Amino acid sequence: MSDDFRASLIAHARIAIDRSGRAATEAATNQYLVLPFIQFLGYDPLDPDEVVPESHASFSDKFKNRVDYAICQAGTPVIAIECKKVGALSEVNRGELKGYFNAVPTVKLGILTDGLVYQLYTDTGLENMMDDQPFAILNLADVAEERVSDTELDALLRVRKGTFNPANVGSDARRKIYVGAYMDALDKALSDPDERFVRTLLEMANIEGRRTTKMVEEHAPIVREAAQALLDRKILARVGFAERTDLVRVPDVVAAPVSAAETGEPTPAATSGTGVVTTDVEMRVWDYVRTRLPFLIAGDEELFAKLGNVSSVDYKTVYCVFYRQERKGRIFNFWEGRGPAPYRFEFPAAEGSVSVETDNLADIDAHLLATYRRRVEEMG
Repeated sequence: MSDDFRASLIAHARIAIDRSGRAATEAATNQYLVLPFIQFLGYDPLDPDEVVPESHASFSDKFKNRVDYAICQAGTPVIAIECKKVGALSEVNRGELKGYFNAVPTVKLGILTDGLVYQLYTDTGLENMMDDQPFAILNLADVAEERVSDTELDALLRVRKGTFNPANVGSDARRKIYVGAYMDALDKALSDPDERFVRTLLEMANIEGRRTTKMVEEHAPIVREAAQALLDRKILARVGFAERTDLVRVPDVVAAPVSAAETGEPTPAATSGTGVVTTDVEMRVWDYVRTRLPFLIAGDEELFAKLGNVSSVDYKTVYCVFYRQERKGRIFNFWEGRGPAPYRFEFPAAEGSVSVETDNLADIDAHLLATYRRRVEEMG
């Protein structure tokens, strides 16, 4: 179901992006973008018992709380939507939504939108008091480019008609907030483990030895390597290659040479010329290629079967990764960069080449997959 919903959401986002240039006013934004989104979620804007435009919650002439749309269940408002013109969304707009949310106890979800960006709010702090920060943000511009996270998709799935439960939205939002906080903490702990974390892991793993400062310092980089190996394994499991333990990086272990035909995986770099030394950075790039490509292939058995034809060669001035033939099958050239962008790549293109300078290897994913796929199509 989520895959079908994701595909439908991407199609809707692309239509919205196409229409957004003609939404020059707030009324046009509502007509061309917001109402179709409400319909996409399964609600009927033509049903006065389900979608109420210009919904009021006014208790005096002085305080008039209003939102553009209220979505109701059994005639009771449960979702409030405040809309602004495309590109005009700001924190100032949150006040109108918050006033209505706080004035109507049955409302448990507030949505602030400009037709392309949807900010979702609830009351995770105090009941019936809307939070200052959204628990989820959906940007249709990203969705149209197929950049939508599972977290965003899950949040939207729970807002659909027939699925939305006002009683649970607060607990769902809290769970997402906690998950995000734990992910940030784990990312920091695993990428740069401090003394407290390393000591805790030493105990959990039953590592023998006295917990001296020196021992903790020695184990900190090992913890980082173990975290990366675990991540590699989890990624391979998600794309259906959990049994391929030969693709999981094992820290500080140098295996005896094995042919590509035996393993099915890319073969490591050979050196060309006297005195060529493959650096740690070059090995990091190669390691990324061999563990990332199976993930990018995403279960394509034909492409997976060809991985053994990917290899590399190290020259004094450049590090090359290629498919079958070094020149004809070139996938990319790599040089170590200087300054804030330590990785410099050159990918062949239909005309000329594409250069990528980055500090994050994930930035080459699209070029890596496209070039590998093209080489397989060209060379078999």
